Amino acid sequence: MANVYWNKFHILPVLWFIVFLTMSESKSVSSSSNFCTKDDRCTEPFKDQSRYDHYRVYNVELATEQHVDLFKKLEQQSDSMSFMGHARDVGQKLTILVAAHKVADLADLLEYYQVKHRILTYNFQEKIDKNYASVLPIGTDLSKFDWHHYYHLETIYEWLQSLVEKYPGVVTLLDMGNSTQGFPIKGVKISHNPDNKAIFIESGIHAREWIAPATATFLINSLLTSTDKDIENLAKNYNWIIFPSVNPDGYKFTFEHDRMWRKNRQIFGTCRGVDLNRNYPDHWNSTGSSSDPCRYDFAGPAAGSEMETQRLMKFIADNVQKEQIKTYISLHSFSQMIMFPYGHTKEHVYNYEDLKEFGQSASNAIKELTGSNYISGNSFETIYPSSGGSMDWAYAVHKIPIAYTFELRGPPDSQDMFILPAEEILPTAREALTAIRAIVKGATAKVLSLILFYTMTESKTVNSSSAVSANEETIKDRSRYDNYRIYNVELATEQHVNLFQKLEEQSDSMIFIGHAREIGQKLSILVAAHKIADLADLLEYYQVKHRILTYNFQEKIDKNYASVLPIGTDLSKFDWHHYYHLETIYEWLQSLVEKYPGIVTLLDMGNSTQGFPIKGVKISHNPNNKAIFIESGIHAREWIAPATATFLINSLLTSTDEDIQNLAKNYNWIIFPSVNPDGYKFTFEHDRMWRKNRQIFGINRGVDLNRNYPDHWNSTGSSSDPSRYDFSGPTAGSELETQRLMKFIEDNVEKEQIKTYLSLHSYSQMIMFPYGYTKEHAYNYEDLRELGQLAANAIKALTGVHYTSGSKIETIYPSSGSSIDWVYAVHKIPIAYTFELRGPPDSQDMFILPAEQILPTAQEAFAAIRAIVEGAAAKGYYK
Repeated sequence: MANVYWNKFHILPVLWFIVFLTMSESKSVSSSSNFCTKDDRCTEPFKDQSRYDHYRVYNVELATEQHVDLFKKLEQQSDSMSFMGHARDVGQKLTILVAAHKVADLADLLEYYQVKHRILTYNFQEKIDKNYASVLPIGTDLSKFDWHHYYHLETIYEWLQSLVEKYPGVVTLLDMGNSTQGFPIKGVKISHNPDNKAIFIESGIHAREWIAPATATFLINSLLTSTDKDIENLAKNYNWIIFPSVNPDGYKFTFEHDRMWRKNRQIFGTCRGVDLNRNYPDHWNSTGSSSDPCRYDFAGPAAGSEMETQRLMKFIADNVQKEQIKTYISLHSFSQMIMFPYGHTKEHVYNYEDLKEFGQSASNAIKELTGSNYISGNSFETIYPSSGGSMDWAYAVHKIPIAYTFELRGPPDSQDMFILPAEEILPTAREALTAIRAIVKGATAKVLSLILFYTMTESKTVNSSSAVSANEETIKDRSRYDNYRIYNVELATEQHVNLFQKLEEQSDSMIFIGHAREIGQKLSILVAAHKIADLADLLEYYQVKHRILTYNFQEKIDKNYASVLPIGTDLSKFDWHHYYHLETIYEWLQSLVEKYPGIVTLLDMGNSTQGFPIKGVKISHNPNNKAIFIESGIHAREWIAPATATFLINSLLTSTDEDIQNLAKNYNWIIFPSVNPDGYKFTFEHDRMWRKNRQIFGINRGVDLNRNYPDHWNSTGSSSDPSRYDFSGPTAGSELETQRLMKFIEDNVEKEQIKTYLSLHSYSQMIMFPYGYTKEHAYNYEDLRELGQLAANAIKALTGVHYTSGSKIETIYPSSGSSIDWVYAVHKIPIAYTFELRGPPDSQDMFILPAEQILPTAQEAFAAIRAIVEGAAAKGYYK
């Protein structure tokens, strides 16, 4: 084996690494102005920096094949969950970073499928804030360059240049060439003898793994400054070629925009970036990678497609013989692993036993130094299957016999993941240097046939625990929207329309209010905090005119929740300055029956999917009156709709206004405040932005009940995908809530003489009539348009607020399977409207209407209903 590793190797002293460093005292932390923190929030205009407030890190145990399949599907469909590896085997433990708005969803799935799990981190942004605070600003005095802080690319490059000047004839500055975005890929060569064999080290191929470049600079510094004889021998007897960041575009992006960015910054339509460690031409894209540009492990459009990949490939091709490169090491994080080829197959490489032995020696050396546990093996067996990695390529194509990938601290179930605290830089880098020394030592031993003995006496340091504090265990599994933004974008070109159609299709981290359809359209989008930098980049690249309506959506939700009175509230205090739980609304309805006997009747359509009753009331002074039917809350998050429904009930019973009293006495009123009780309860307990019912479909929950009715079902403006917000259900009328309402109407449309059907929603300030699925006019289109305009005018006269009116397809967007289209078409109820209540189409609040707007909104709705009823009566619809 001698010639395999060190060709023409001359006898050297035994090579030892013992890391001695004299470090200055910890420097005070300087926070760079490049970063938004929770305290400063960067003021106006806010920086387009992704955030991870209340994002959680879960560690789940895949105990069954069902669990494996479940998490495979979750990873495939969701860009709101960042998987650390892929679900593969029963018994596997998997770490997942979960967006705040998906916490309730995942908690529900874990409970439903009985998945054993731990929550490692409850608020990932806290770790990021601390990480950013440990970065010294560009322009830092290079004499203070240390391993207690992280550094910008510019600072690292300045430091490398300073070494050339400080160690002339020993340090050479290297430049592979420019990256995709034009930044140089710089490194150094440390050489005391041009005839030495070379060890090549690259790091930072995955941008977010800051500990890798930090470790690379530590290695450089140690090889140049250590007074330990063994380290001096290493430096003098081998040439060292070290590149701290072979993905400079991505590394810069993690400092400026998204701390968790992994790939390079090449653009592919609506997505950015190739995973450079899946882009090398060795079994490219055969396993453990993706062909989807939006995925974190996208292998690229072709093998070796990326500029950064090409630069490194050319450097190795040009220098592997000239520099006699015999060792290739790639630094990564996290998981504490020392891995060798291959990643694409279980098949063993020709020198598997040697690489296994050297790797185990490296692990043992780390254990002896700090007590940290690293495992070693080939990539396929140790971490997960992968292909197109730099290490495999260097080994297979260029026959570099000693090839390793280091996954540095923390452990596989790390709370920190890639956000390793700065205080762990030094011990991590020492571990890496110790491991490299052990590997070199092992390869040397194969040449010299020497048995080398090694004793380390360094004091041990212990990794931070993966346990969570007891008080954290009680944190509620409620979705959050901290620093989620509302964008209002203008689609000025066909390219813009196509862009946002693709974005909606591929991302569950962006909640679209309506669909991208046509040039000139303005579209509101709620964007998850971790996607801010991505979207800002796209908006700039495609020159999309836009406004940011809200910078922190959770602030609105917190205020909304604060306006909710608790269950058990004294019903005499029931008002329209607060929002109420379903239980309180139902208690209030029951109290009306007792308070107005003979006038108010409690109605019950039957139970929902999760067994909650769908209750309403009938208000009647004369059984022969024609009836007006009002349903609300079909979309759970639209709290203003049930609040308005209860206001209508109260007004019909208590108003002293003669016109309203006449309305109450001359018509029967059937009003159901919440026809989606499961969803409504879920918005109070788990996710304020939940829209659908709570039926389960594999890894997904819910049907959009206002797309589930059997009238042109799923023909337009709805989805067949259970993960989408407008999923129309597996079949028309499939949902129990839909069936309950359909049966109620069928049983009562003639008996109760229902002539008007109103459905209350929010938001956009619109009064709409059939149809939603076609531009074809309803038979009484002109009447409905006239009555709708009368209603809009009545609101304008009352409060000055502008509502628009028209058919659904003309006014808001195409949709099918809705309740008003169904009652109009199937049951011939001639006066049918959907109200989209406050706020306006570009509302900063969206569905989270402040409680102080309940009363004026409900008053507007009543004024509009009165105008419609009086207008319809004048036209003879109630005869």
